[in-house]
Amino acid sequence: MQCDSRNLTGNYVPPPIGNGDLSVQIDMEGIQNPREYYGMRPGIYRAGRRYDTYIGELISFGHIEQAVSVPESWRQDLNVETATISTVCTYPDKTEIRTEAFIHPEKPLLVIKKKFTSGKFTLEYILDSPAEAGLLPGRMSINTCLSGNGVDISYAMAGLPGLSGIISFWTDASEPSIEIDNNKFSITATGNEAIFYLSFHDKLDGEDFINTNLELKEIVAKLQYSGLFEAHKTAWRNYYAEGYVRLPDRKQDEVYRTSQYHLKISSTKWSIPTGIFPTHWQGKYFAFDDFFSFMGLVTTGHLSTAFKVPRFRHAHLQKALDRAHRYFGKNLSGARYNWQTTEDGSEAASPSFWLEHIFHLASIALSAWEYYRYSGDTKFLADEGYPVISNCAIFYETQAIYCDDNKYFVGKCTDLERLGPGRERAFMTTCGVIATLEAAVATARILNLDADKAEQWNTKAAILKKSLPHDGEKYIPYPECKDRSIAIFAGKYPYNTLNNDDLKQHAAIKDFLEHENECGNMYPVGHSVCAWYAGWKGVAFARLGQYDLALACIEQAAAEANCFSEIFEISNPVSHPWFTTAEGAYIHMVNECLLQSSSGRIEITGLNGKDYEFKLAAVGGATVHAKAEAGIITGLRVTATKSYEGKVILPDKSVYEISLNQGESVQLI
Repeated sequence: MQCDSRNLTGNYVPPPIGNGDLSVQIDMEGIQNPREYYGMRPGIYRAGRRYDTYIGELISFGHIEQAVSVPESWRQDLNVETATISTVCTYPDKTEIRTEAFIHPEKPLLVIKKKFTSGKFTLEYILDSPAEAGLLPGRMSINTCLSGNGVDISYAMAGLPGLSGIISFWTDASEPSIEIDNNKFSITATGNEAIFYLSFHDKLDGEDFINTNLELKEIVAKLQYSGLFEAHKTAWRNYYAEGYVRLPDRKQDEVYRTSQYHLKISSTKWSIPTGIFPTHWQGKYFAFDDFFSFMGLVTTGHLSTAFKVPRFRHAHLQKALDRAHRYFGKNLSGARYNWQTTEDGSEAASPSFWLEHIFHLASIALSAWEYYRYSGDTKFLADEGYPVISNCAIFYETQAIYCDDNKYFVGKCTDLERLGPGRERAFMTTCGVIATLEAAVATARILNLDADKAEQWNTKAAILKKSLPHDGEKYIPYPECKDRSIAIFAGKYPYNTLNNDDLKQHAAIKDFLEHENECGNMYPVGHSVCAWYAGWKGVAFARLGQYDLALACIEQAAAEANCFSEIFEISNPVSHPWFTTAEGAYIHMVNECLLQSSSGRIEITGLNGKDYEFKLAAVGGATVHAKAEAGIITGLRVTATKSYEGKVILPDKSVYEISLNQGESVQLI
C-alpha cells in the first residue's frame, strides 16, 4: 500500500509498525515529526507501560527526527506482508533519503535503515513526551553513557519502580559521531548507508533486563541487518500461512490484508486493545471491542493469537466475581467484568453511564465458547472456558433478569450508548444475555456438569426470547423506542440467538437499512455508515444467507478505507484511525461470506463467478483451503486439527462426507 506527495489526501495518518509490545508510527519522511494527525502524534509506545493515574496514560518513549529540510517530494509504502515501512524523500538540494523500518516480531527492537546521497546523515532520538515537547516524559529521570557505536540510557520512573529500564540507541556505521544533549541523542554516520537500532527493556520484561538488553545487542551483532530482516520476514510468512483470503477486488483485498496486519501488531501479551496509541483510550481493553477482533482472528485460523482474549478474561475472573458480589469472603452473584480495563483487569473507564453496560459479559462468555468451538479444546473449556461462561450466566440470572407474571426480562442498563441510559428490556443486551445462557447450557452438557442449572438457564433463555421488544411488526432497540440502531442486528450478530426465519428480525433489519445514513456511526455524528457497522451488518447478512447484501457490505466498508487501506472507527468525520474493532469486524465479515460452519457441517458459500482463494478455520477443529476460478472450486483440501467428522457442501450444493483423525488431511478437489 502506497501514498505519496502527489496523491496525498486530507485523511493521511502515519502507518504503524509493531509487535504487540512496541508500537511506532512512521511518517512520510521515515521519522516522527512532531505534528498531529486527527489527534495522533507519531511516537514510540510500549503496551502495558502506563502511569498509575486515574487515566492510566501510556508512557511515551520519545520519537525520532532527522536534521534535514522539508522534502520536495516523497513516497511512503506499507508492506503488510513483510511488516515494513519504506519511504523515499527528495529534498530541494536534490539529495535523497531512503528509509526502511521494521520492528522485530518478538523483541522490543526498532530497526531503521537509512540510505542517503548527501554523504552524511544524522538521526536524532528525543526521549520526550507529546504533552511536554522537548522535556523528559513525566516522572522519568535518566543516566546516560556511551556504549560502542551508540548510547545507553538508563531510566527510572518516580513512583513506578516496576517500570525502571534501559534504552539503547546505536548504529552499525563505522566511526559515527555521537552527541548527547540532555534528553536528545544524535548519531551521525558518513557514507551512503547506515543501520540504526533502538531497543527497550524494563523490569516488566524481567528483573534481569540489563543482561537481556546485552543479549539482544549480541543477537543484532551476530545476525546483522540482513539476518534480522530474514528472520522477521519468516515470522510474518508463518503468521499469514495460518489463514488468509485472496479477493478479486483489489481494494477489498488490501483492506483485508491491512486489517490482518494491524490486528497482529496490536495483539499484546494481555489482549487486544483498539490500538496501542494514547488516542485509543491509552491502549486499554474493552471486552465488547476485543470480541470483534477475536472473531476476525479465530475464523481466519490465528488461534494462538485469538486465544489471548479468553485467556485474559479468565485470568481476571476473581476480580469479576468480586465486582459482582464480595461480602465476608463470599462470592454469590457470578462475575461482572469491568467495562474498560488495564492489564490487571481493574476498571479504567471514567465515571458515566457506560459503567452500566452489561452486554460485554456476553462478549466475554462467547469469546470462550467460540474459542472452544473452533479449537475443539475440551481441556480449555473445562479449566478456563466454563468458569467464565457459567459465572457470566449466573450474574445475569441473579442481577439482570427479572420476572413479571411468569415472564422474564432484562432490567434497566445501558445498551449501546447512542440509545441513552436506563433502558429496560433492551434488544441487544437481551440477545447477549440469551446467547450467554445458551452457551452455558451447551458447555455444561458437553462437560456433564450442573444439569439442574443448565435446565434453568435453558428455560430462561427460551422465555427471554419472547420478551424481546417489538412494535408488532419488527424488533425495536427498547420498548417504545423511535430511534434506529445497529443494535437491532444483534439477533444474528454479535449474538447469534434468533432463527433465520424470524420475521421480526428481518423487518427490523429492513427498517434500519432504510434509515442507516442517520444512524450508521458509533456516535451521533456524520451521515455515513462506518466500516465497523458495515462489518457488523455483513456478518449478519452472511448468517442469514443473504450473500448479495453481505458482499455489498464488504464494498461499503472498503469504500471507507484510507491511504494504506486502513479503516477508522468513523471516517466521516474522522475518529480513531487504525481501529482494531472495525478491522476484526471486516475480516469476520469476509470470512463468513466465504465459509459458513457449524458442528459437523462446512459450507463453502464463495463468490459467484469470481476468482478467489482462502484458508480459513471451521467449527469443530478443521482448516479449509479452497481455490476457485470463475466461481468454480478448482482446489479443496480439509485438514483436521482435531478428529473431525461431517459434511462439506460446495457452492453448487454437491456434498462430500469426510472423517479425519487429528492431523489428517483430505484433498477433495
